[in-house]
Amino acid sequence: MRVTKLSRRAVVASAMAGITTAATPARAQDFTPGKPITIVAPFGPGTTNDIIARLIAQDMSVTLGHSVIVENRPGATGNIGADYVAKSRPDGHTLVIASLSNILNQATGNTTANLINDFTPVCFAGGVLYAMLVPNDLPAKTVAELVALAKQQPGKLNFSGFVGGVPQFLGEMLNRSAKIQTVMVPYKSTPDALPDLLTNRIQMWFTPLASGIPIHNNKQARMIAVAGEKRAEVLPDVPTFKELGYPDIIAEVSFYLLAPKGTPQPLVDKLYRSADKALQTAKVKESFRVQGIEEKRGGPAELSAYLNTELRRWAEIVKLSTKS
Repeated sequence: MRVTKLSRRAVVASAMAGITTAATPARAQDFTPGKPITIVAPFGPGTTNDIIARLIAQDMSVTLGHSVIVENRPGATGNIGADYVAKSRPDGHTLVIASLSNILNQATGNTTANLINDFTPVCFAGGVLYAMLVPNDLPAKTVAELVALAKQQPGKLNFSGFVGGVPQFLGEMLNRSAKIQTVMVPYKSTPDALPDLLTNRIQMWFTPLASGIPIHNNKQARMIAVAGEKRAEVLPDVPTFKELGYPDIIAEVSFYLLAPKGTPQPLVDKLYRSADKALQTAKVKESFRVQGIEEKRGGPAELSAYLNTELRRWAEIVKLSTKS
């Protein structure tokens, strides 16, 4: 009988151990109670990264039943925020809303965090087109007229940019495609160049569509092209560079959420579903429409494929732009 009692105890103990073992990984796949989920915006307040993050964070909080906050960590064209997230604990509580700037950082060798090796893709979170605006005082009112003017005055027209940024490469791509010589004037950021555009000190301003819309609509300057595969829904009268004969001038800036490498897939899936749900709400859709932000959705697999493709494409563009 003594042996029988011990066997029953052993059976109960074994069963309890099994329950504990089974419960441990399940609990490990959930968010930590009381600890907020932070979306790091690697640029300052009011930038597109920041706007999108704040638009989706509130709805994600409701869906997940867990607080989702946005923290700005600007600097080094998005590197500071991205590096911070790459080094964070892979527990699903820290994300970065990255963009083309982060791809360019890697393509130019200007980063320590690797988008493929140091992050887990979560999902897309919208996109924007880049646009080119010219001053009202500039005689050229179309891209064709701008190219003709640049050919008449080689080296005399200026475009705004910052080293390693999208505007720099758009200006260089236009120079190469149109066989013209325009000169980049460096600024700390795209908005810093606006006063010089309005006074015709620079003749080309490459900016995200959301920033260019109010300037164009208020007739402070003219938007003459967008760098997308198709025209922007909010400004259907503005042509694309592609349809004007420059198919390589495409800069559709996708925004996407990344988690640190090693984040458990169940948590990644929960984050994806909550963010994707937020992108489909009427409030977010209307905010996107008004601000010229394009809808772009997709999960971890789609984002992974996009990152691999875009890293290869921009690496080639960078090589071409650095050839003498």
